[in-house]
Amino acid sequence: MDTRSKAADSLGRIDPGNKIAIAALVQLLQSNHVDDDTRRQAASSLGQILQDNKHRFEVVEALSGYWRLDDENYNLAWECAQNMTYPDFFQAWHQHNLATRAMQSLKRILFTRII
Repeated sequence: MDTRSKAADSLGRIDPGNKIAIAALVQLLQSNHVDDDTRRQAASSLGQILQDNKHRFEVVEALSGYWRLDDENYNLAWECAQNMTYPDFFQAWHQHNLATRAMQSLKRILFTRII
């Protein structure tokens, strides 16, 4: 187990709902510089300490960027889905799509006004 994976495990042992631990684990999920084991450990630790929908929203948003979820990430997404309203989960899962569409709309508006 490498240092980052051990850190993810330790963060999971911190008291449930700890905002700093949750933010660090979400950052590990989103990082391109960690291996799959570390990402799995971060997902497992998040499953242990998540308590409110604000943090679940952030986790679902982070997970939605992956085209393939392994078992640990899938279980975490499922746990979040079971504890969130459908509209909240839907918005979190599709947040990156909404931001992309909003940016495209803004570019079209600006382009038509320039012309």
